[in-house]
Amino acid sequence: MKIAYLHGLESDNTGPKNDWLRTIASDVYDPLINYKEKGIYKRILDEIREFGPDLILGSSMGGYFASRISKALAIPAVLFNPALHSRSFEPDTKGSGGEWHNPKTLVVFGSKDDLISPEKTLELLDTSKVKTEFYDHGHRTPTKVFKDSVRKFAKSL
Repeated sequence: MKIAYLHGLESDNTGPKNDWLRTIASDVYDPLINYKEKGIYKRILDEIREFGPDLILGSSMGGYFASRISKALAIPAVLFNPALHSRSFEPDTKGSGGEWHNPKTLVVFGSKDDLISPEKTLELLDTSKVKTEFYDHGHRTPTKVFKDSVRKFAKSL
């Protein structure tokens, strides 16, 4: 299985989550992303299209990008506390165009997230098409929750 993983705004592309993904996937695309870069969304979209993942993951701002890319390219997704609202700035998301799909999606929330309100995010989601799970953590997703959610979702594909 090929996996694309987009880190959050205040994070980078190294750490135990990235390392673990390399143990379960045949290939991992997990670039270091400067979300303030002009044209960043289009570049990441094009790179993911070329990479051809079976699954896309994203956390916070990466969850926002992963949500859009998942719908643009019809790739199943797991989104961790996605920044679908209340972003500290608006990244350049030009170039998404095209038809929007509704691939299988899981949104994982930290019930104690005080940065991106889970309740407000739920209002934006079509819960008839998106599965949701809540855990007892804040905005940063613990590695165990990350692993358990990805493992369970990947088995359902």
